[in-house]
Amino acid sequence: MKRLISVIGLSALISCTENKIDSEIEINEELAEDTWGQLIEASPETFFAADLSDDVRTGLTSTLLTATAAWGNYGPLEYWVLGTDLEAAKDLSEQFCQRRAERGEFELSECLTENMDASKSYRFEYYRQVGVKAIANQEPSTSMGRNGKRDWGIHLFVSSYPLGFAKRLDRTPAGSQKTVFHEYFHAVQHAHIQSTDQKERRAILGPVWSNEGAAEYMAQTTVRRLWASGDLAIIDNTDFDSFEEIFKRKITKGKQTIDEHCPGLQINELTYDNECTGAAYDLGSWAIAYLLNKVGQAALLDTFYPSLNDHGWEGAFKKTYGMSSDEFANEFSLFLQKPLADQVDILPKFE
Repeated sequence: MKRLISVIGLSALISCTENKIDSEIEINEELAEDTWGQLIEASPETFFAADLSDDVRTGLTSTLLTATAAWGNYGPLEYWVLGTDLEAAKDLSEQFCQRRAERGEFELSECLTENMDASKSYRFEYYRQVGVKAIANQEPSTSMGRNGKRDWGIHLFVSSYPLGFAKRLDRTPAGSQKTVFHEYFHAVQHAHIQSTDQKERRAILGPVWSNEGAAEYMAQTTVRRLWASGDLAIIDNTDFDSFEEIFKRKITKGKQTIDEHCPGLQINELTYDNECTGAAYDLGSWAIAYLLNKVGQAALLDTFYPSLNDHGWEGAFKKTYGMSSDEFANEFSLFLQKPLADQVDILPKFE
């Protein structure tokens, strides 16, 4: 007997890593045009494995809707969430693959095989195993990401077991709320790039510090602003440190990673592929904080991303910040040498 798989339309409720999946598929071109990059009325769709609780479903869905309200509703968007149960994951995979086949995006049998192959990164079984291992080892670990798919005409998100929304392993929903905002910001970024060519999209999107740093900074600042206004429900944030404390850890850890694994590298030399990827996330958040402190907190959404498709990453950077990225990298290296107390002064203040 098939288990019931929940699909929640966000309009019914009040409120990475960038992963790339490449497949040999036949594209239905009609589905990949018209609405990409536009603000749309259709609600994002969330899909949950049958073993997930109502707290997970409502927590994630309402948070995602709040993110679309804060930054604009870019879609179409699908968010698929795994639990830990194998049969529930298989049922969810079947629904996913039938949808892909009906739309001419992925051959059904190939999709089903790949999705439940544990050796395939960023497929359903990969995400399920993250949750299984976290529970088995009693060590909090989650993974979620925007996994494409411009060629399908959608923003595709897949998530492992959201421990925070489930309140498992001493995690609380605040961290999961921040993560949903982080991931959705990747949809905002990608919505401003029209090309369907993967290589071209990555070049326009820019370096890892800019991509991930912006998503993390915007998530950290926006959830706090919305908590304060009451537009994002505070379910439980008892394990979520202050903005200043989190950013103190980020800059300390980022500098330590550089010193230990890639001494001498500047922020513009960090990639997804070296031992200092973590520093790109941590120091990237600070780089965005530093830049927005100069030009205003609205610059990413008002100037940088709207300029991205026409001017490219470097052109958008110069237009927004009035300097080249190399000039910024040199300036930011000097900033990283300042005392921590002086660095903290550039951060926005939250109660």
